[in-house]
Amino acid sequence: MSLISSELPLIPQQSGPSDDTLGIGPGFRLTRLEVLNWGTFHRSIWSFTVDGRSALLTGGVGSGKSTLVDAMTTLLLPAHKIAYNKAAGAEAKERDLRSYVLGHYKNERVEATNSTRPVGLRNASSYSVILGVFSKKRFPN
Repeated sequence: MSLISSELPLIPQQSGPSDDTLGIGPGFRLTRLEVLNWGTFHRSIWSFTVDGRSALLTGGVGSGKSTLVDAMTTLLLPAHKIAYNKAAGAEAKERDLRSYVLGHYKNERVEATNSTRPVGLRNASSYSVILGVFSKKRFPN
């Protein structure tokens, strides 16, 4: 089987009027992602604005790139389909919803039991907020 086609492009092309202000085609686009008490984004609202365009998320190790990707994943996928921290290539079950809500950021050794336990920024009565703002450019008929 060949993936080459002379008649149809391999990448779907968007049709319809172009958006002169954003330079994008029709459809819903992420405008802004905001998190509050999600992972290590703690005690204030952290906003990532893309205005419907493509965006590049960069930063050093531990800067929160995968945390933001997991926030988007939490919004877009059903809970039973989420595999957290896949963007970082981590092993399964390294992170979960509870660890993000509690803000786990390291493990500490418990000498009495010779084991480790996670250390979080928040307690069990905390909550997290993830806000994804999507917009759709309306075109005249």
